Amino acid sequence: MTPLLEASRVSVHFPVGGGWLSRGRRVVRAVDDVSLSVARGETLALVGESGCGKSTLGRALLRLVEPTSGEVRFDGADISRLDGAALRQLRRRMQIVFQDPYSSLDPRMTVRDIVGEGLVIHGLARGAALDAQVAPLLERVGLPRDAMGRRPHAFSGGQRQRIGIARALALSPELIVCDEPTSALDVSVQAQVLNLLVELQRELGLAYLFISHDLKVVEHLAHRVAVMYLGRIVERASAEALFARRRHPYSDALLSAVPVPDPRAKRRRLTVAGEPPSPLSPPSGCAFHPRCPRAQPGRCDVEVPALSDEEHAVACFFPA
Repeated sequence: MTPLLEASRVSVHFPVGGGWLSRGRRVVRAVDDVSLSVARGETLALVGESGCGKSTLGRALLRLVEPTSGEVRFDGADISRLDGAALRQLRRRMQIVFQDPYSSLDPRMTVRDIVGEGLVIHGLARGAALDAQVAPLLERVGLPRDAMGRRPHAFSGGQRQRIGIARALALSPELIVCDEPTSALDVSVQAQVLNLLVELQRELGLAYLFISHDLKVVEHLAHRVAVMYLGRIVERASAEALFARRRHPYSDALLSAVPVPDPRAKRRRLTVAGEPPSPLSPPSGCAFHPRCPRAQPGRCDVEVPALSDEEHAVACFFPA
């Protein structure tokens, strides 16, 4: 499949400490040399522990956060070089659904204004024409038309996230970054929102970059999965291949921690020692080596493994 979105060696570093004239400031390597692609109509899931850089990468791909280095291409255009009107025009084709349905909606605005804001900014609709476009969007995400006149406080968390999805759909995008869109919702509501996202993808041919830490959700939603650890992709494969056989020890540990609803089911639990290291002072060599049961001194603590160039790619010197 031809990539709709393609990132090549993208890094996002944040300097911390000291004033703007100070020397030797420390740097947080939130995203470090990441390459990935998302095809039209595909769901690529980005998974990993909290703090591994998933959300930062998602925002960098939309230029909500400026990449420190690397290249991001959308439908062949290098968006890192776009500015002004050209970037605004491209933004219509890629949108985001945020994690928190409470803080992502302005409590002073009505639902009509929230969902229709992009249409107004891009000069596509106003007045009655705006109402005529917003109302069907609300119905498409499972909300009544009369919701237009109400404000976010009148809705539940699941309903607020539906408003966020309607806002993302307003400009008819081709790609939506879903930044943990169900993690703040009750379990019963999560399934409804996920089913909605699947239906919208089927109807509209949307591509998703789906950021999540819930691997059971990813297993049923994603076409491909990229596993991220301390700002780097350590494994990438089709969802079917990854869940059948994990090649990186970190991926294996993540999936072994997924709860199984059957208490009689036998399972192998792989525990990983310690906590993720700080991105302010990452370990030498492979970032996972201090916690890795397969690590070999003199190799893993010295060399940085590159992500292999194969369908089931892994960044490990001793993959399964």
